[in-house]
Amino acid sequence: MSSAAATAVLRLIGAAAIVAALGVQAWADLTYGTFTWAELPGYFTPLAAVCAVAALTASALSGESEPRWVALLRVNAATYGIITGVVYWSLLSGVATPVFPWANLILHGGSGAILLLDLVLVGHASKLPVRTWWSVLAVPALWLGYLIARSQIDGWVPYPFLDPERGLVTVATTVAGIAGVGMIVAAALHGFLAAQRSLRASVTNREG
Repeated sequence: MSSAAATAVLRLIGAAAIVAALGVQAWADLTYGTFTWAELPGYFTPLAAVCAVAALTASALSGESEPRWVALLRVNAATYGIITGVVYWSLLSGVATPVFPWANLILHGGSGAILLLDLVLVGHASKLPVRTWWSVLAVPALWLGYLIARSQIDGWVPYPFLDPERGLVTVATTVAGIAGVGMIVAAALHGFLAAQRSLRASVTNREG
């Protein structure tokens, strides 16, 4: 098996593991928790997991001819996975009682680690323009827009740090802080990929 084929297989295995964790976690939340099907779209963790599966699957299918949009999706999905893990373990883990710890671990850190490892080991050959970096905020912005619209209907929010009772300024500051960290993480990943490309090009030129 070639290295490209092996990479594709590992990516699909990672995607399958995330899908399994997502399914098990959703079943547990709906069976043992107080969640409803209508509430699941309001949580960012499942959304981040779906993005991770999409990124791993798309990169596995595209192989070495990976287009720019797939590379961007990989960086953005890795950012969502990292931020999800950081936010969960710093703000939410104390009030969570997962039925299946392994599924919870994959969704809140494992998926981000898989995507980060994929970026570190595989990288991407094409340069991603700085003007595309902002796209990492697109999915969170749509998610927040949905939550704001929904909160006007039934007042429900998925996370304590989004509770309007904390005050608009406090909530806005928290969201802005998370978005800022997300941009920093995305920029760091882009910077790493650029340095990685330069190093590989330098080695190739030296060998040539």
